[in-house]
Amino acid sequence: MKNDPIVDEVRNNGLALAARYNNNIEAICKALKERERTSVRMVVNHAPRRLVPKARVECAEERTASVA
Repeated sequence: MKNDPIVDEVRNNGLALAARYNNNIEAICKALKERERTSVRMVVNHAPRRLVPKARVECAEERTASVA
C-alpha cells in the first residue's frame, strides 16, 4: 500500500504531541483544552444526534402512505 504524505504528517504530529506529554492522555487533553480556550478561532460544538437507519425511514414512509 502506498503511503499518503498527509496521513504521515498527521500521524507524526500526533506522535510528537504524545511524546511532548510523555504519552499521558490526561496531560494531552489538558493542554489541548487550554489551547482551545486561548485560541482566537471560534470553536463549534454540535449536539450529537441519533441516526435513523434507512430501513426504518422507508417503513415509516410506507405506513404514512397507507394511512392517507
